[in-house]
Amino acid sequence: MPIHRRHILGLFGAALWADTDSPLLARWRDVASGADGVLGAAALHLGTRQMVSLRGDEHFPLASVCKLPAALHILALVDAGKLSRSESIEVIPADVSPQVSEVAARWPKQKSFPLDELLLLMIAKSDNTAVETLYRIGGGATAITARMRGWGIQGIRIDRTERQCGIDASGRTPAAHAAAMRRFIADPRDTGTPDATVHLLERLFRGELLSPVSTQRLIQIMEATVTGPARIKGLLPPGATVAHKTGTTGTAGTLNGSTNDVGVVTYPNRAAQFALAVYLKSSRRDLAVREKTIARIAQATYDFWSKS
Repeated sequence: MPIHRRHILGLFGAALWADTDSPLLARWRDVASGADGVLGAAALHLGTRQMVSLRGDEHFPLASVCKLPAALHILALVDAGKLSRSESIEVIPADVSPQVSEVAARWPKQKSFPLDELLLLMIAKSDNTAVETLYRIGGGATAITARMRGWGIQGIRIDRTERQCGIDASGRTPAAHAAAMRRFIADPRDTGTPDATVHLLERLFRGELLSPVSTQRLIQIMEATVTGPARIKGLLPPGATVAHKTGTTGTAGTLNGSTNDVGVVTYPNRAAQFALAVYLKSSRRDLAVREKTIARIAQATYDFWSKS
């Protein structure tokens, strides 16, 4: 393949090549052509470091994918001795978000939770009270984004709490809600690019960001994720292992802000692994169709590298 048909990238001192002629990219484009909205995806084979990217440098609303950088930041504080996974963390009234929250359902009868449990609930069940609590004790959005920059991750930014993102994307009337959602989708704040996301996942799985104990724990938590079973996991064979984090914004009328899934897929017998990030914004299709689009991207990627 001629060198000008590939992008050769320098990443943290290691060679990385993005294949712009890949049959996989052609398959992704076919999936994208049949999907409403804007689809962005990136996949990085963790063995060969081959990378395939579609709209890889475009920004997409993170939604609950923001909980992955938050978890990484909290575990980095654990590694620095500033927090302990076993310590009890008080959930204050301002943290409580009733929607999608096991913590909120148990509060106020239970007001304190082990840090490790909050991490588990935040990632595996996308708990919205847990993320508010961990944002607060971790120093907020500014501290999380600073952590990303310190690690050399430039394409992911955290600017607001997830609850504030939801408020900013809503409105009092249907027309106001639709206008707010359009502004939210165009807003560069609280967004990620597919390329930056797979780079972050790669560095996590290579053990470059956290201690071995914290790395293993976060991967275990991601493998326990129960949200979005019809997304990356949806069309993969039963023997595949998926460690992932989903994200879904609200919908204004029929306009959905973003439906996402990002993670690492491991083949049976650990034959190979690849990081995958799929973001779909501005879609007017129902959730089942949006999730099927993500599943088709994951299936095409899995099938492509299973033959290599």
